[in-house]
Amino acid sequence: MIYFLGILISFAAGFLLIRLLTDGRLNFILHILLALALGLGINGTAAFYTHILLNQPNRFIPIGLVLFLITYLFFLNNKNISFPKFSFTQAHGWGLLTLGVLTIPLAVSGLHYPLGGWDAWSCWSLKAKFIFLGQENWKDMLDPGLWRSNTHYPLLWPLINVWFWDLGGHFDQTVPMLNSIIFALLTAGILLFGLLELTGMLLPSLFAAVIVIALPFGVTLYTSQYSDSLLGLYLLSAFICLLLAEKNKLPKLKILSMVFLGLMSFTKNEGLIVSGIAVLLILWHERSHKKELKNLVLAFAIALLPTIIFTLFMAPKNEAFINGLTSTDKPTDWSRLMIILVYPWFEFISGKWNCFWLLVAGGILLSGKKLWQSTLGVIGFSLILYLGVVMAYYDVNTFFEISWWLSTTLSRILFALVPTIALWIGVALL
Repeated sequence: MIYFLGILISFAAGFLLIRLLTDGRLNFILHILLALALGLGINGTAAFYTHILLNQPNRFIPIGLVLFLITYLFFLNNKNISFPKFSFTQAHGWGLLTLGVLTIPLAVSGLHYPLGGWDAWSCWSLKAKFIFLGQENWKDMLDPGLWRSNTHYPLLWPLINVWFWDLGGHFDQTVPMLNSIIFALLTAGILLFGLLELTGMLLPSLFAAVIVIALPFGVTLYTSQYSDSLLGLYLLSAFICLLLAEKNKLPKLKILSMVFLGLMSFTKNEGLIVSGIAVLLILWHERSHKKELKNLVLAFAIALLPTIIFTLFMAPKNEAFINGLTSTDKPTDWSRLMIILVYPWFEFISGKWNCFWLLVAGGILLSGKKLWQSTLGVIGFSLILYLGVVMAYYDVNTFFEISWWLSTTLSRILFALVPTIALWIGVALL
């Protein structure tokens, strides 16, 4: 019961903030879904400023901070702003029914693996326990001896869990499990109703949501409690907002897009890379709207601030890094580069993806140049440049044996991009 109170508080914070930005002109269901995604990010940010920055173990402060924000936003929402438009059609009913059905495999998987996967035990949930149970001694999790838990990684997922534990007053292992299911359903819902709003096509929107979430491999990763799912949710949300801002002439939605990108930067280092690339491309795309650029940069900077503080002043150095360009013991070479160039093709045809990448290839061929125009071009080039940076990092960092490293991490990197790829191709095709 306390957990669902936390969901309600999260939703209220996000709902009121989005209402300010959209003047109530966003579809009601999509407004709800984006509001909860935003509210959860606000929770994690509140926990960062209190538990981490102020080193304050008092559990009531992060809860009070979010409640204060809700109160402040409530007064900012004056009577001149209309309520979000509520238009419940048969298509929306089918969409909600689909989300209900998708809940079943996610819940079954979550209940079978309530502790998540390996990275949840060794990294994300471990960090959350350090912050909540260690209280003022939370910094012990940054000890170099714990480098295998990726001590240099940002903390949004663990801090969201901590915020819910603060609300309940005790550690509860079901919180990360439930959050993993919520993140998956939000991803499916935002993709489904976002495509429906952008294209008006029900069946393709349902198909996109089902194929993204219901893949057996996808269900496993969503309930593994990894930050990749949170990265994927915020990247999708950012680009949905960007496309809706253009289609519905809601320029302030671009501000929300930048907020989601800022939050995504705090999920993991890969999130920081792709957010930086996406922001630069968006600013270039919006360069003719000079009056708006200042607000976009400001929104991104505010949401990015926890990442900046943690990365520059708190995170230890990456112990699992060897610069292969300068190292004499483990230099990078052509054989490593060839493995990096060849391995992704074997990943694409792997049975665990159930031919998903063949569908992607077909969609790219059918969509043609439309994928690379206007806002869709921003999405496409963001994905390509991000994957290029990832491949370059695989080559430069020679700490790990490359075949093992690719086999254990590349699938998760691709998994985080799957919802955005479905959006990108879906909008172009429809």
